[in-house]
Amino acid sequence: MDFKFGNDSKEPAPAAPAEKSRQNMLLVVLLILVAAFAYLYFFTGLIKPQQEQKQAEAPAPQVVKKPLPPRDGQPAKDETAGAPGAQKNAAAPEAQKVASAEPPVAAKAAPGAKVEPPKPEPAKTAVPEKKPAPPEKKAAPGAPAPNKPAATAKPEDKKAAPAPKQQPAGAVKKPAPAPGSDKKPAEAAKAPAKGPAGAAVPARNAAPTAAKKDTAQPKAAPAKQAGPWTVVVGTYVLEEAMAKDLSRAKGAGVETAVKQAGRKKTAMNRLLAGEYPSRAAAQPELDKLKRYTSDAFILEQGGKFAVYAGSYLLPDRAGSERERLAAAGINLTVKHAEVSIPSKTLVAGTFSDRKKADAVLKKLKGLGIKASLSHP
Repeated sequence: MDFKFGNDSKEPAPAAPAEKSRQNMLLVVLLILVAAFAYLYFFTGLIKPQQEQKQAEAPAPQVVKKPLPPRDGQPAKDETAGAPGAQKNAAAPEAQKVASAEPPVAAKAAPGAKVEPPKPEPAKTAVPEKKPAPPEKKAAPGAPAPNKPAATAKPEDKKAAPAPKQQPAGAVKKPAPAPGSDKKPAEAAKAPAKGPAGAAVPARNAAPTAAKKDTAQPKAAPAKQAGPWTVVVGTYVLEEAMAKDLSRAKGAGVETAVKQAGRKKTAMNRLLAGEYPSRAAAQPELDKLKRYTSDAFILEQGGKFAVYAGSYLLPDRAGSERERLAAAGINLTVKHAEVSIPSKTLVAGTFSDRKKADAVLKKLKGLGIKASLSHP
């Protein structure tokens, strides 16, 4: 047989490169997804097991019971009376009581043998009688509310120590409603604590109220507006200065009046001619000065008699007078001294209304006069 091969007999070439590239792409995408999942799992908190969230939950808060304050006339109780450790300690006396109760039962089972050793055993029970706390703890398990042993212990404290032995089991249940009554003493104990604080509040408020009263008193000052208001132009020791202000006030149409004032200490400039041991020796010098000035005088100082050519308030006036007398052949020395001299007050009127007085005062200040208001 002859076989002929042609172009049609050739098998088509497989598209291997395209499929391989597609597989590589899928592999890369898969690796990216795995890497992203690993990043989210290990480096972020988006993916976490539910068990870890449960472990992170905070435990429920425990209620801590505080001991009740002791009543009047009763000793303070141990704060650990309501603790679980105290209940375990309370079980020890109960075990001793059970152990002490078992020998009499054994004695009843064998009536032929009379045993006297159980007699000293009540002494063991007398030990808890001195401490009322153990009998109270024993009654706590029989009560319907074992969680509050301190509440049931208060009513039993009022009774004698042997009282818990005589009471039946049913009688122990009666103190159960005592927790409600114990709240009242607790509230009563808290109430006095608030009492001092409440009593201190008025004391604190008393200071602000007193301060308000003090500040309220100055508000009554406007009532003094209706009174005599005097406009004082000034107080003068020099006639020249007073005459100058007087003429200015009259020129502005303000009526003025001159009143005598007290003596005023002022620094004076005195021209000393000389000091002499007696008045007779100083008299010739005074007569000489009288020829040139009428202001000359004799003044006794420290046992000596000083002759002055004059006493001047203004330094310029003293200097000019000294030069004038020096030209006449009289040598003088300037001495400073504090002298009390009479003064005069220039008044611009007295007003019953403050507004009118202020108007006059404003007018005088506009003229350059340093006037002021005087109110008695």
